[in-house]
Amino acid sequence: MKRDKALIPLSQDHHKALVISNRIQAALDESEIAASKYWNEIRTTFYEDLLTHFNEEEQNLLSLLYEHGGRCLAERLLDDHQRMRILLLEKDTASAVVFATCLKNHVRFEERELFTWLESHCSSEQLYKAMQC
Repeated sequence: MKRDKALIPLSQDHHKALVISNRIQAALDESEIAASKYWNEIRTTFYEDLLTHFNEEEQNLLSLLYEHGGRCLAERLLDDHQRMRILLLEKDTASAVVFATCLKNHVRFEERELFTWLESHCSSEQLYKAMQC
């Protein structure tokens, strides 16, 4: 299915997130030292990008979800974001494992469920307007 143009920038971010999730797992498979080093790098460099992405989704998409009856999707979006915000504050590699899994699952949720739902319940104009906020 072709993604609505208004959601493409978020989908592009999701691709980057999946790469990071896979790199965390690869570092964990390599060694504890490699994993710790990469996790610290992610926590310092990816943190701001991730928060920006989360804030953009929350500011632009939540109102559409609530307005069109997607309360459960909105709650999952918020719960996932909060969990990952907390995990990014943790320094241990066990948190890196959980984060990588959460990130991958969250991206899949948004791409397969959330965005599909938005595209079926909102017009392209509504999506475009929401993403311009």
